[in-house]
Amino acid sequence: MKPLMLIQPNSKKIKGFTLIEMVMVMVLLGVMAVGIGSFISLATQTYVNVSARDELIASARFAIERMNREIRNAVPNSIRIADSANIQCIEFVPILASTTYIDIPVAPEPNLNEISVIPFVGEDGNDYSCGPTCLDLVTVYPLTTTDIYNQSFIGIGKSFRVNSFTPTAGVNEWTIPLAPPLVGSGILFDADSPTKRAYFFRDPVSYCVNNQHELIRYSGHGYNSTPLTIPTGASSLMAENLMSPAPPTSKIPFSITNATLTRNAIVQISLGFERDGEIIVFDHEIHVANVP
Repeated sequence: MKPLMLIQPNSKKIKGFTLIEMVMVMVLLGVMAVGIGSFISLATQTYVNVSARDELIASARFAIERMNREIRNAVPNSIRIADSANIQCIEFVPILASTTYIDIPVAPEPNLNEISVIPFVGEDGNDYSCGPTCLDLVTVYPLTTTDIYNQSFIGIGKSFRVNSFTPTAGVNEWTIPLAPPLVGSGILFDADSPTKRAYFFRDPVSYCVNNQHELIRYSGHGYNSTPLTIPTGASSLMAENLMSPAPPTSKIPFSITNATLTRNAIVQISLGFERDGEIIVFDHEIHVANVP
């Protein structure tokens, strides 16, 4: 009799990872994670830096372009600079309108309270007008800042206040009334302009770089015999993160080269901007085309 044999069913081998294999996989995954993370972090930081630089450049360009447009439209010889500790301002008077005059009272002619001009348009694109509370002024042949800012109240000078004026349509000549002087019976301009130009304007404007490294625009602060480093009136923040003076040559923010017989006045702007270690310097020249 043959002995009985126990036959066991076939069983599959149990497969798995050894501890060493698991450790090796974890190490490899960790190395890959560090590499990928560094790559993503570098790309993200580069994007952030480029965005910040673009924002800084855009802010600087906006401020300088705004200044460029306003200063180029300044009344001739109205640009001046104020300096104090860590604050510098450039002040000027924007032109509202200009025209060719036909006649103004100049010695030895008698004093008058009016001028005759060729019709012209105002800043709104329509015929020039000035209401009952008119605050506009007119100047003829201003050669210095004193001719603009030190307005005459005795009837003799180069800048006078305009009285209420409403234009007449369809005529070739306007007679614009001027406000009577505080002293005397009429107005007398110092001199005629070789180009017969009359400039109409209102309030001065100032751009200041302050000790908080900001560029501020001021308006409505009125006329002063000397420029102000802390103007009053309405203010608008134009740019931040300024360096004063600007590197690398420590230039001051604003400087003026006065006009001569062979060229116009030139305003030099040098502004340095810094943010997170990034330094951007703008050197810009503005040619003031308007002449007396």
